[in-house]
Amino acid sequence: MALQPAAHDVEKRRRTRDVLGAEAATFSELMLSAPLLAGLSAAGFTRPSPIQLKAIPLARCGLDLLVQAKSGTGKTCVFATVALDAIVLENPTVQVLVLAPTREIAVQIHGVVTALGCKMDGLHCHLFIGGTPVSEDQRRLHQCHIAIGSPGRVKQLMDLGFLLAAAVRLFVLDEADKLLEEGSFQDQINWIYSSLPANKQMLALSATYPESMAQQLNNYMREPAHIRLDPTDMQLLGVHQFYRVVNVHALSHLTLAEKVQQLQELLSCIPFNQALIFSNLHSRAQHLANTLAAQGFPAACISGKTAQSNLSNR
Repeated sequence: MALQPAAHDVEKRRRTRDVLGAEAATFSELMLSAPLLAGLSAAGFTRPSPIQLKAIPLARCGLDLLVQAKSGTGKTCVFATVALDAIVLENPTVQVLVLAPTREIAVQIHGVVTALGCKMDGLHCHLFIGGTPVSEDQRRLHQCHIAIGSPGRVKQLMDLGFLLAAAVRLFVLDEADKLLEEGSFQDQINWIYSSLPANKQMLALSATYPESMAQQLNNYMREPAHIRLDPTDMQLLGVHQFYRVVNVHALSHLTLAEKVQQLQELLSCIPFNQALIFSNLHSRAQHLANTLAAQGFPAACISGKTAQSNLSNR
C-alpha cells in the first residue's frame, strides 16, 4: 500500500509565514540520520517550519522543552523527529512514551510517527487507547520502541506490568494544556511521571500556556527551555473568522433552535469541503447532526460515547 503523505504540500497550496520560514533551511542541515531524512522526505516534509527549525536542534541536545506554537504549525513533527532520532532499534523495549488527551489525537500522532519512521527497518511504534482489547496491547508491548496513548490506558498497562518503563528516555505531553487542565488527567499523569526513570528528557507541546500548566510543568521538568514564535498572536495567519449574534431566550430550546438556524445559514453561504462543529453536550451534538442531515448536509456525530470501532472506521 502506498504511503500517504503526512505533511501538507507547501509547493501546491498557499501557506503563510506560520509554516514557511524566511530561511531556506532543510532537514538535512539538522544532522538527522539518513533513514529518518528519507522518511521525512517520503512523508512529504521538504523543509522545516519555523517551530521545527527552532525546537528540533535543542531537543536533540537533550534539553527539556516547552514548545508553544499555533495549531497547524508542525509541533507533531517536532517530537516525532526527536523520538525517532533518540531510539535504539536494537533495544525492543519502550524508550519513548507519548501521551495525548484524546484517542483521536493519539491516532493522528501514531500516523505521523510511523510515516516519518517508514525507512527505519525494525521500528515498532504502537498505539494504546481505551476501547481496544488489553490483551492486544500486551502482545504489542513485547516489541515496542515508541508507545503512544491516552493517560488512562497507559496507566492501566503500567499498573498491570505490561508496559515496562525502565528504558524510557523521552516523555512527551502533546496538547499539554488539555492534559494538565484542572479536573482532567492530572492524577494519572502524576502517577505515570513518578513511575518513569528519573533520568529522562521531557517535551511538552501546546498552543497555549496558561499559568496552571506552567506550575504543573515546574514539578516535572528540569530548567526547561521555552520555545515559541509569537506568544501575543495565537490565530493562524490566513484564517478568516465569521460569527453570528444569537438572541438568548428564556426557554433554552428556543435559543438552540436559533443557533441551529444561524449555523445552517453560515454553512449555506460559506464554501467549504469539510467542517467540524463542536458541542458541549453529547445529546445536543447528536440532535444537531440529525437536523443538518435532514437539511441535506451529510453529517455524522462523534463523541466520547461513540464506540472505538466506529471511530476507527470513519
